[in-house]
Amino acid sequence: MKRQTKSKNKDALEKLRGHVETLFYSSPHFSAGRLETDDGERISFAGSLIVQDGDRVLLYGEWTKHPQYGRQFQVDRFEYDMPLDPDGLASYLANHPNISGIGPVRARKIADKFGCEFEAVLSERPEEIAACAGLPIEKVKELRKEWLRTKAFNGALTWLSSFGLTFKQVSTLVDKFGNDVVAVLKENPYLLMREIRGYGFKKIDKIARKMGSPKDNPHRIRAGLHHCINEQVDAGHCWIDYEELINKANDLLVMDCLNSRELIEKELDSLIDREELVCPSHGGRFIVARPDLYRMENDLHDWLKEGNGDNPHFAGEKGLEDLVHKTAPTLNKCQRDAVLTALSSQITLISGGAGSGKTFTIGVITELYRSQKKKVILAAPTGKAAKRMEQVVGGEAYTIHRLLAYDGKNFNLEELIDADVVIIDEVSMVDVPLAWHLFKSIDLDNTAVVLVGDHNQLPPVGPGNILRDLIDTRLIPCVVLDEVVRQAGILKENSTAILRGEVRKTAPESTNGRRPWYLVNQFTDLLDVQRFVIDLFETTLHERLGFDLLREVQMITPTKKGPLGVDFMNIILQQVLQKKLFSVDVPAPKPGRRPKFLLYDKVIQTRNNYELGVMNGAMGIVEEVYPGSGLRIRFEDRTVEIEPGSPDLSDISLAYALTIHKVQGSEFPCVVVIIHKAHTFMHNRNLFYTAVTRSRQSAVIIGDRWGLRNCAQKKLVDRRRTFLSLVKKNPNSGEVLLK
Repeated sequence: MKRQTKSKNKDALEKLRGHVETLFYSSPHFSAGRLETDDGERISFAGSLIVQDGDRVLLYGEWTKHPQYGRQFQVDRFEYDMPLDPDGLASYLANHPNISGIGPVRARKIADKFGCEFEAVLSERPEEIAACAGLPIEKVKELRKEWLRTKAFNGALTWLSSFGLTFKQVSTLVDKFGNDVVAVLKENPYLLMREIRGYGFKKIDKIARKMGSPKDNPHRIRAGLHHCINEQVDAGHCWIDYEELINKANDLLVMDCLNSRELIEKELDSLIDREELVCPSHGGRFIVARPDLYRMENDLHDWLKEGNGDNPHFAGEKGLEDLVHKTAPTLNKCQRDAVLTALSSQITLISGGAGSGKTFTIGVITELYRSQKKKVILAAPTGKAAKRMEQVVGGEAYTIHRLLAYDGKNFNLEELIDADVVIIDEVSMVDVPLAWHLFKSIDLDNTAVVLVGDHNQLPPVGPGNILRDLIDTRLIPCVVLDEVVRQAGILKENSTAILRGEVRKTAPESTNGRRPWYLVNQFTDLLDVQRFVIDLFETTLHERLGFDLLREVQMITPTKKGPLGVDFMNIILQQVLQKKLFSVDVPAPKPGRRPKFLLYDKVIQTRNNYELGVMNGAMGIVEEVYPGSGLRIRFEDRTVEIEPGSPDLSDISLAYALTIHKVQGSEFPCVVVIIHKAHTFMHNRNLFYTAVTRSRQSAVIIGDRWGLRNCAQKKLVDRRRTFLSLVKKNPNSGEVLLK
């Protein structure tokens, strides 16, 4: 057994300073080479360190005699001995959380004046730094104390800071890689994509180019391939053709060599060999996917196919039709078929458009199960959709994440869901990973599943297209409710008409003085749309229609950017409503900065935060703004406090205007929808339909005639590439095959 020994005290070791002249051997845990010292001496060294040719280092260790290589310096520990880069030093001084009183201006003065002499001046003549920056000498002494405390890492910290990384990001990297961080990142700067949240390929590629990393670096090619795959996933796809992936990577990497495609193909095959990507064949061509999504869709296919059997609670029972008729005699034929299918089948999908009676059908199924003393679990992808199920169906409803005990990082897959039936609403929003975790937690031998959704709505934000794939493949029993019930009303009828390419005119006035449908289609100029929206909020929505501007009205638009996008419209509406409701004049934010939060602002949570207990999509009102921009926010079911400087603040955004994707699963008494030719690249009838069906009472549609007509007539042609969509039905046997 090897005896472990602790590293010796640095002061008891000899020290050599110089640069690495030649490397004989290098691995992640050991390097050997020749060092040229500052005195001009050439010595051999070996030890647990990662260095590259030309690196300046401080080596701590002792002289030994190797039986094969002779006298050499055995390295116990090392430090990088890099000159202080002025940009890195300025960034370090300005952003270090333990160094107070030195902002960007003072930091730049110090860096420009002292540069690589900074450390010597700080140690020997701190009063010069105090005079240069206009700081008390006590502050400079605090700086010296902090500098010396982290001296071993200062070179790495300043080097990494010069590439725009924050102190927290740099500290995370140093904590993980230690003194090896510089060599690790010089060798493979694309590790930053994995280690730092929010750093994608293009941002890291700029840093890598500054570091001198060549365009044909294998790490760069592999990172580029992963980036292309992840772009497809972000667009909702689960796979991409092999050749198309090479083409996209070639366009991204711009390698300036004739054999770039061959180099990319070599690295792609390497990723497949290492099982970082998978490459199954389909229809005579190869397709590439992330292993997790490939496994999840295949698991879902197997589970759904195996679960395509009889309901474990009602199958075989006599008199089901009479029981259904007695419980709900007003069901139409489609609704009755849906209820009977749900009672007789292990897994059932019910889909239908606005006004087709999906919610009423869910209520009947729930009532029938409860009448037989069966346990019913209701769930939906979002908190808004779950709340709506509670209000309409009755009983508690969960978000799927809460049902699966998601803690922000992991789902609880150890315990199965305890229920006789699980009913999931708004399935059009459920992506492949969420569906996989859901079915992983259901015992299909004892629990029936009813999936409910609207196939006319937008597909999920995440990868996959579960609802449409199941309808197309008929992998499980499906019932489509295709009849608009008589009591649906004008709002539902006009919304459904969009699916036929029709945009109906403003509806007659109702008895309460409101109209369920307003069409304002004369604005070709973007500024005219802005002015109309401002006037609408200033003089009409509350004064004439009686809506609460903060709690009952929601403006929605297809995109975040541009004059009619969410970001700009939030700035405008914050100014309008703060002035109108609270007599507060709101200055325009500085270019590139997001607006400050004010008392009574309408806000939204943009990421699941399990520590605060607030989920993505939860909306609230700011109840207090603390010094330093901390917030107290009242959400629907809780009040939370966010401290000044907390990273949780970055997950809060203004919510006067939201994207159509963001409000899926939500409903509001009144929605103000912008559909304009400026957003033609995003337009399709499913987007339009999803927008107007967010309204419970009134929909106000604003835009231009051409843009509105084009949006309603343009069918959604973006077919998502999923593995479930490759399932075909054998016409002879009825067997489902994955080809």
